[in-house]
Amino acid sequence: MKFKKATTQKEIFQLMRIRIDVFVIEQEVDPSIEIDDTDGLCDQYVLYDDSEQIVGTCRVIIEDDSWHVGRVAIKKEARKHQYGSYMLQQVEILARQANAKQLELGAQVTAMPFYERNGYVGFGDIFFDAHIEHKMMVKQL
Repeated sequence: MKFKKATTQKEIFQLMRIRIDVFVIEQEVDPSIEIDDTDGLCDQYVLYDDSEQIVGTCRVIIEDDSWHVGRVAIKKEARKHQYGSYMLQQVEILARQANAKQLELGAQVTAMPFYERNGYVGFGDIFFDAHIEHKMMVKQL
């Protein structure tokens, strides 16, 4: 596996395709909500599998010593291979190298057990984002 910042047009296109497949097609999120202005202001990452295919993506917004992780998505056919956990671990390594104090994210309520297994703790009230229940989660570094 290889986790890296998306730097080429091909990587950007492929990560957007994964996000569209996961969020717009599978979860019926409005495309105008999924692709937003933040995409041009954050770091986008891709995860390659061992056959050098992009299977996952996430984005990171850095705010002082807190990193906000978002748009975590794994191709449907690539799920159940621990790719999501590996991607979160790699983000954590980068955050620690940058002396970040915490990682935070808005998790879909149905995905909270996954994030809890990766060391995140929920806080605050449930809220709706794109008509899907979410809860904020944090991992102290």
